[in-house]
Amino acid sequence: MIGNNVIKLQNENVKVYDQIQKYLTNHSYNSERTRISYETDIKQFFKIVRDKDINELNIDDIQVTLDDFEDFINVLYNERTKNGEKKYSNKTINRKVSAVKGLVKYLGAKKLIQDTTYINLIRSLPEVSNSYGVLSIEEVFQMADLALQEREKGEVKRLAILLAFDICIRQNALLNLKWSDFIERENDILVKGVDKGNKEFRETISKEFYQELLKIKEPNSEYVFNISKKALNESFNRIKKKMNIDPERNITWHSLKKAGVSFRYRLTGNDILEAQRAAKHSRLDTTRLYLQETEYNVPLGGVSNGGKIDTELYKKVDHETLVKAIDDLNKDFKLILNIKLSKIISEQ
Repeated sequence: MIGNNVIKLQNENVKVYDQIQKYLTNHSYNSERTRISYETDIKQFFKIVRDKDINELNIDDIQVTLDDFEDFINVLYNERTKNGEKKYSNKTINRKVSAVKGLVKYLGAKKLIQDTTYINLIRSLPEVSNSYGVLSIEEVFQMADLALQEREKGEVKRLAILLAFDICIRQNALLNLKWSDFIERENDILVKGVDKGNKEFRETISKEFYQELLKIKEPNSEYVFNISKKALNESFNRIKKKMNIDPERNITWHSLKKAGVSFRYRLTGNDILEAQRAAKHSRLDTTRLYLQETEYNVPLGGVSNGGKIDTELYKKVDHETLVKAIDDLNKDFKLILNIKLSKIISEQ
């Protein structure tokens, strides 16, 4: 009788573990990093609330309750580093809880968990807005140039910076890009990939830029950027110091995406929907927040200038004066102008 119970328990353990692996596999199709992150969070949850590894769990163990989630959150919230600082930010805790909530819903749908009605009662911890700073185009290209001075993989780092800005993608999506995601077309290169929330995106780059990328292609490697996230971030921080970027601006790798979205917004004549598409945002309010935080370094607006500006003055001045005025513009405005000129010339 005891032997039968042991066998039954072992079979239950296998069933539970297999279902957890299926849940993780569903999150690995578009991002292996997401799968690894979810697995780490789920292991941590059950180690805290059941003191078991996931391969030891049985049916009774996975009947988690609201109390279990509250205990998990409380442990993470109060955990400290050796320096006495919080080990996990509220945002990180919310992410971990979200991974486990997804598993509970999944196992509930498989009829392995009896009660999941309390899930909506689990409240997220308040998060402080990241408010990442925005880089100007001059700063983006300066960063790319400085990346070349790095002792290791300078060209890889340079192109990573430029591509993140050019197609407005997050760092994880960038590092997940494969050569098979680039499709050559008649006039450009289509880039297909997956960004945050497993959302697919399609962007285009020039054939010239693609040829630059091909120079870093390594034999027998399917990934475009063979560099770790840690190495990329450490390089980014070194470059920021060289540029004397004020820490209060909160410039991070994500600032490259914000710079790209802001540029796309201006390039399309302040088309908020194009900016939303470029940013890959589900909500327009998120895109508006991006653009509200952009600093254009314009001291006075049209009204503050007293309405004295002749809107057709550029048509009346001589060529030398016009060129001088353009030379004094920021690099992003000049780039937009050159893009417009190239389009006109190509259509003639």
